[in-house]
Amino acid sequence: MNKKIEGYWYSKYHKQYPMPIPNQLTDKEASAICMLIKMKEKEAKVRIYKGWSNSRITGEKLGCREFETEHWIWPSDFTEHYVHKHKVKPTDAFLKYIGYNDIKIKGN
Repeated sequence: MNKKIEGYWYSKYHKQYPMPIPNQLTDKEASAICMLIKMKEKEAKVRIYKGWSNSRITGEKLGCREFETEHWIWPSDFTEHYVHKHKVKPTDAFLKYIGYNDIKIKGN
């Protein structure tokens, strides 16, 4: 079974991935999404790789781990750096996977 991937961005090695678009979420949306992703991370396998990834927004050095569940894989820096700090909206499929479509955020 092929796993779906989330939070991997365009690079010279992976030109098929999209570029992250910051400021697509409100603070409330980003907080709610981060909470749901962190719940999935508790049950996920953690894989560690050699080398660092760099932020596609700021260029700063990020992590070298990723989370893996039965159906999905995403980098460890996706939650805090991209979603929480830069308000990058995950794909609709990933939002559905974490259960975001099932909750209502007050004020939205």
